[in-house]
Amino acid sequence: MTGYDWSQFHVHMYYLAPIGEVFERFSTPGGLESFYVKTATITSPDRQPRDKDERFVTGDLYDFRYVHDFGHDGEILAIETDTLVSFTFGVCQVDLHFREFDGATEVDLHQTGCPLEDPGRAWMHLNCRSYWVYFMTNLRSVLTDGPDLRDYDNPEWNDSVSIGWVPE
Repeated sequence: MTGYDWSQFHVHMYYLAPIGEVFERFSTPGGLESFYVKTATITSPDRQPRDKDERFVTGDLYDFRYVHDFGHDGEILAIETDTLVSFTFGVCQVDLHFREFDGATEVDLHQTGCPLEDPGRAWMHLNCRSYWVYFMTNLRSVLTDGPDLRDYDNPEWNDSVSIGWVPE
């Protein structure tokens, strides 16, 4: 695709839940564990662990472990109540913007910094986008008392971290 910017993308999702409830799912360890990661360990800059219901603050460090044998760590770059959560994501940055919209909560996820010099940039871009759609859809299910779509029972069936990629 000529002119397409492979260094970034947006994913918009709408939730029929109050903005505060959606924001808490993205800004506390327990909230993230309800739909995204198996374990979210958050520590303050001086390495004091945060409680599961304690909101992150700018400068906190995180360690995320998924249902599958995968994990990564990074830093919380910014947080503004009911408005913004920003964090490092490997070499990229993820900014989540929250707003009330027509009786729902809109979450606009913007991932930037996908390396353009990497020959696998299209794969990284598409895989990350698929990854976020998967987990943000899972939050829609969880918020409406639907099933948790993560594959705890049969993790070998589908690796949600590389949902858009099939190894050769």
